[in-house]
Order: sequence, then structure tokens, then C-alpha cells
Amino acid sequence: MNSKPAHRRSSPEFPTSALYSSPSLGRLWKKVHLACSPFLRRPSVRRLYQKPAPQLLKLLRGPYSLIALGCADGTKEALLLKKLPKPAYLLAADTNLSLARRAARRLPGLKKAACQIDLTTHLPSPISHLRRLSLFTLYGVLPNLDPLPLLRRIAQRMSRGDLLLFSANLARGRSGFAGARKILHQYDNPPTRCWLEAAVKSYRPKLPTGRLQFSVHPDPRQENLARIEARWISPRKAVTVFSSRRPTTAQVETWIRSARLKRLSRFLDPRGEEAVWLTQRQG
Repeated sequence: MNSKPAHRRSSPEFPTSALYSSPSLGRLWKKVHLACSPFLRRPSVRRLYQKPAPQLLKLLRGPYSLIALGCADGTKEALLLKKLPKPAYLLAADTNLSLARRAARRLPGLKKAACQIDLTTHLPSPISHLRRLSLFTLYGVLPNLDPLPLLRRIAQRMSRGDLLLFSANLARGRSGFAGARKILHQYDNPPTRCWLEAAVKSYRPKLPTGRLQFSVHPDPRQENLARIEARWISPRKAVTVFSSRRPTTAQVETWIRSARLKRLSRFLDPRGEEAVWLTQRQG
């Protein structure tokens, strides 16, 4: 029996940056994170973000830069940096500038900066001016953006030997679609609905009156990849407001190779629902 959903037609996409573009939306996202995030609810997930530290201590033998991409308020990066030397330079980069500034204040660094970015189109310009080994982090971002083009863009901006540490939310079992349906409740809940409905109301041009509907669909660019979607359904059209890809570990490994990165380590949550990969840019 085929476990993929029969409905494959994709709907227009809501810009991801519109979900975090104002301070009020940033606060609503924070409420979702506090109420629903496995990172906060399960200590085993939080430990994932410190497990790379012993290996990084061997790789970061001199001054280094930390480039925290899509860092939000820097909570996950802070856990890692408790176990590492203070970076010589820290750049906190996020779609929401107020969150990036909060992360820059929170995280240690001899020199620090914050900037606003849209990872769907570009990376922050200061990266190209660095002259030391850089450690890039990309936590909690990969599920919501087209993963392979994003990893390729980051790899192209990295210098040889630079490191990329990223996380992915996973679907357990052989079928990503069956695994995604089992965790749909992690997304379809009151705090998440409040956040997404606020984003819809503030978006311009204004969307027609409708309602949110959560379901699992094939990713428009990779049919064997499961994607949880929140669609704004109205009589005239459906718009995908939010999406979260739930790959298998094998799919993530394929993206790493396709981006011309080398996998150094993988740290897997005991439930198999989240993992952190340590990768390196090759020549």
C-alpha cells in the first residue's frame, strides 16, 4: 500500500520571511517555541546541541568565527558555546532583526554583530571578508526552506576547511509520510494557529477570508520528501502559509553529498525525530 497522500497539487507559497518579519510575530513564534518545542520539553533533544563540542574542540585549535544563521534568540547556539572557547568574531543573522540582536547580546564573542537576512535569497555579506576558520550553525531552519539549494548556497560561501553544524527535524520509520502524520499534533495546536493567523492578517496583499488546515503533502520539489503544511483555505484559493519538511536520515545524507560537504558526525535523538550533523567544506 502506498503511504504517500493522494493529493499532490501544490498551492501558492507564503513567503517564509513574512512569518517572522515584525517584533510581534517574533514574540508569537517564541510562544510557540516555549509551548511546543521538543527542544524545551525533552532534555535528550537539548543534549544534541552540546554533543558536537568535544569534536569541535579538536578542530577549532585557534581563533575562529561563529556565523549563526537563522539563530532566532540564540538559545541553541548558547548551549554549544558553553563548551567551546569564545569566538573571535560572532555574527548573529536572522530574518527577525530584533531576535538577531538579542542573540548577539546573549552569545559570547570578542567582536559581535547582528544582521537581518532572508536565507531564501542571500547570505550576510560579512562572511566573505573573514580571514579565519569559520563555524557556521543552522539550527531549526532546514525544515522550513528548500533544503538542498540552501545547503549549496552556504557551502559555496564557506572556505575550505570551514565547518557547518546544522539540525534537521526527522520522520521516523521507513516512510517519511507515515512518520510525519504521527507528529502532526506537534504543529496543529492553538499557539501555532495563533502565530500563523497573525501572520496571515498582517500580510500584504491581504489574503481572502479563510481558515487554517494542517496536513501532510509531498514536497513540491522532491516528491519522496514528506512536508507538513498549514494551508490557508478560502473559497477562491489555498495558500501554503507554513511548511515543515520531515526527511529521513538517508535523505539528509544525500543533501550533504549533493552540496559537496563532508559528513564528520551525526548526533541522533533517541526517538529519531531530530538530529544534528557536523559537516565540513571540501576543496
